Amino acid sequence: MKRVFGLLALIVPFLSTAQLQSPAPEAGETFVQKVAPGFAEITNDTGGPGQSYDLTYLNNPDWDLISSNGSFVSVASTPNGKVFAGSDVSVQADGMYTYYSYGDSYEYHGGVQNNLIVAYNDTEEYFPYPFEIGATSEDTFACEYGTAGITVYRTGTVIAECISSGTLGLPGLVYYEDVYRVQMTEVLVDSTFLGTYEVVVTGDYFFSADYSITLAALLNISTVDTPITGDSVITESAAGIWLDEYVVETPEMEASAFAMQPNPARDHVTLVGLQPGSEVVVYGMDGREWKRQLVRPGLRAELMNVSDLPAGTYLVRCGEGAAQKLVIQR
Repeated sequence: MKRVFGLLALIVPFLSTAQLQSPAPEAGETFVQKVAPGFAEITNDTGGPGQSYDLTYLNNPDWDLISSNGSFVSVASTPNGKVFAGSDVSVQADGMYTYYSYGDSYEYHGGVQNNLIVAYNDTEEYFPYPFEIGATSEDTFACEYGTAGITVYRTGTVIAECISSGTLGLPGLVYYEDVYRVQMTEVLVDSTFLGTYEVVVTGDYFFSADYSITLAALLNISTVDTPITGDSVITESAAGIWLDEYVVETPEMEASAFAMQPNPARDHVTLVGLQPGSEVVVYGMDGREWKRQLVRPGLRAELMNVSDLPAGTYLVRCGEGAAQKLVIQR
């Protein structure tokens, strides 16, 4: 069951055009997330567009960081895909499959880990698409599953508010434009004849329509384990999570008919063995196109200015087939 509240009357009219749109995840996209054991609260957000979120500090050398690899896979290709047929895509990470829908809302269907299937009969809708700045969404969710011969009844609520949008800075001085800050509170309660286990997650999430995975999240997590007899056990923790690497389908690496000199390069690179009249395209490892240059007729070598490219690894493709890596050093 879901309720969505419109913009407050005091929100100025131009904010209605600032809204988070649905991404379009595809099987084959891969990502790496890193997790830090803490974060600093955001205090400089005045609301609305044009904000600057600086999370570059999260890669603190004094913290023990955790790295997690994941990928988007088709629902049908997963071992329990039929159970989650209503979802759009599955995320495989750390031995777990989780299932999501996008479209009209960002929706969680459940997951599978170590043969334990948790399928939501009332799915968890985080928020609708499009999600406008100033809008608030609330949803309830529920499911029933069994583990070790015990039936578990899960209920929960999630409340989300789209706070603002702007530029997000992440470790490695990586910056993303048109990012939306969404504050969410998620309460989940598992009940059995032995007692209850409650999880409360509150924090800031940073989303972009250009990326299917959350770009970053600053989370406070608390749990309360309450047995039928005895005292409750309470735990509290924090986590700063960010997207460290994201790869979409990029041109396949093939035997290349051209060469690049020097490689690594700094300001310029000479490409030799090109087909005259073809185009040279430079892609980032996330699939983003950075440069495009036409090979002049009658020439099989071309000088390309790469001084405007940030340091990193790129894919260079000429024509329809050949692609190879180019490293830019600063």
